[in-house]
Amino acid sequence: MLKTGATEIYEKLPTHFVTLFKCTPNYMVFSDLAQDYADFPVRDAIAPVSKFFREHHEDFTLYRKLQQYQREGQDTSKLKSDRGWDLDKWKFLPMLFEAFEDAPSHIKWFVMMEADTSVSWTNLLLWLQTMDPDEPHYLGSQNVIEDTVFAHGGSGIVISRQAANQLQAIRNEEGKETYNKRWEEITSTSCCGDEIVARALLEANVPMTMAWPLIQGETIATVDFTANHWCSPPITFHHVSPIEIDALWQFQADWVDDHGWDTPYLYRDIFADFIDRHISVDRHAWNNLSQDKKLVAPALATDEDLVFADLDEFEQKAVESPSACHEACIRQPDESCLQWMFTPGRCYLGDVVRFGKTDEGEGITWVSGWIPERVQSFKEELGECRAAKWRGAR
Repeated sequence: MLKTGATEIYEKLPTHFVTLFKCTPNYMVFSDLAQDYADFPVRDAIAPVSKFFREHHEDFTLYRKLQQYQREGQDTSKLKSDRGWDLDKWKFLPMLFEAFEDAPSHIKWFVMMEADTSVSWTNLLLWLQTMDPDEPHYLGSQNVIEDTVFAHGGSGIVISRQAANQLQAIRNEEGKETYNKRWEEITSTSCCGDEIVARALLEANVPMTMAWPLIQGETIATVDFTANHWCSPPITFHHVSPIEIDALWQFQADWVDDHGWDTPYLYRDIFADFIDRHISVDRHAWNNLSQDKKLVAPALATDEDLVFADLDEFEQKAVESPSACHEACIRQPDESCLQWMFTPGRCYLGDVVRFGKTDEGEGITWVSGWIPERVQSFKEELGECRAAKWRGAR
């Protein structure tokens, strides 16, 4: 189940048709506008919401405008704005129930993703083989709002057939119309649809099970490559562009050609293919997300920054040049610093490896660097992964 919106569908959906959906035998696309994408039907996840809310609630201002644009043959991408978030939370439960009811009986697992989510088909299949779909599983990357622990929607949500059955049983027993009305009232005062899903499943005695780092919300550029991830198989990345989705798909295709369908690739393998060769030299106009120790000149410091006078002399000099910042990283105790980034008056040090991305044209730009020999030691210390670390339910 891919969830998207009419304002972004032509930008983000095409890549999935030439990557993941080429292999997925059963899939649905949900949006906030019913339409055909070429010859594929896109379902309106908002349509099941009661007429009262659709026609009168302020969250549906964009929805009503989308209907108008469609009738008039206008470009719905022109309506892109933050109002899409108002609609988003209303999609979750309706699309789940539509999928549960329409899916043939042989479907054992339901996976919800968003248009900027990358899903590893091979790793997902191998992971699901470690679990029983006749048990009530609700899996994802853990988030918390007040007392609700929920699976983050953008990272991906996995629900077993038994969990779906238990949720449907509650709805059928109460009566679909009564149930829908109750949850629409709850949704109207909630911030997020993925949090609503967790509350509804918990009511059906299906608590959330954390599946991080298999399911997680970072990109290759922002994820921290540590011992927590190294030997785990990544199943999802989030906030990825169509180009990144395609690159990950090509990597997976090459992996399967070389290793077959029975061997998952790990974060270690992602690092080797996408990161390792790019961090042997300093990169200009680049933010590598170093953040473990922030050295800031007095004129720029805030109350949250380290007291400059308390720093060692080499750390005080670190705010003066890239080479001095590099030196400060080298001289950190226990050789803990693996990377650094510098802009005049600031030197940030990092104890974990992140790649980051260009900040060209963003105003403040950084020079970023890594300590290659320490990164090599980090890889050698972790050694070869004897087996994939499947986290979550077993």
